Amino acid sequence: MRNVDGNVLNRGKEEKLGARIRTLKQGEETAHLDMLNLCFDQWGRKEEWKRKYELYPNFSAAENVIIVQKDGEWAGGGTAWFRHALTKDCKKTRVYCAADLYVHPDHRGRGVYSTAMRSLNRLAQKKGAVLGFAFPSIYRLPAIALPKYGFVGVFHPMTHVFVLNPEKFFRFLISRAKTAYLPEKFNGAKFELAVSFDTPSGKRVITDTFQVEKGQISEYRGAPDKKHLDLTVKTEIGVLLKIVSGFYLGKRAFIRSLLSAFVRGRLRFRFSTRFIRLFLGL
Repeated sequence: MRNVDGNVLNRGKEEKLGARIRTLKQGEETAHLDMLNLCFDQWGRKEEWKRKYELYPNFSAAENVIIVQKDGEWAGGGTAWFRHALTKDCKKTRVYCAADLYVHPDHRGRGVYSTAMRSLNRLAQKKGAVLGFAFPSIYRLPAIALPKYGFVGVFHPMTHVFVLNPEKFFRFLISRAKTAYLPEKFNGAKFELAVSFDTPSGKRVITDTFQVEKGQISEYRGAPDKKHLDLTVKTEIGVLLKIVSGFYLGKRAFIRSLLSAFVRGRLRFRFSTRFIRLFLGL
């Protein structure tokens, strides 16, 4: 990777995809913050950006913040933070952390995230980093996709979680799911999610209907019509938490948690013929 034309980082495969990779230019700080807030649904304020991007030790936004342009538009990007780690024999080795990777809603599903991730890895190699770390949030960074960029799961401490406020937890998951991207073939699909949980006065069920528009989940604004639902999912709040945790731990753990819940009858699906056709791409 070499610096060309001021802020252009590399050409090659990205050119074939119609992408241009460069670094952040002076004067684009506010635009970068606006992109983060758009793509992450309120990433943070200017003070937070300044703390991470201007006051971080030995950090240069002009070198470490990459931008992916698609068809001349700012389509996405990411940031590499560099530090020194101490080895067992007290020697320093350079490492980097890939973070704040984002894709503009209008460019999702077009390889922008992959371009940004691979560009960060190349940038880190050029700067002499020996290891790269990613600390993914399942709501922001697609942890399940990291292995194809060379990342492997290393730390999996056993953690036990108790959901104290099921309704708030459910709403939080839905709000984060709205920032995720789904293949465009599911546009127009309607689905219902019913989650049950125990209360002192007995069992309660939260039911919501959603639809997919422009690759993103949103509440269905019409009156619920069960006859025209493409997918119905019924489960318990604890099972939902387990599935979410499985997604964080990787593809195998995610599939295992789904199958386990389904076999035990704690996760039930009902598909329409249309959904099956959409899923199979027919």
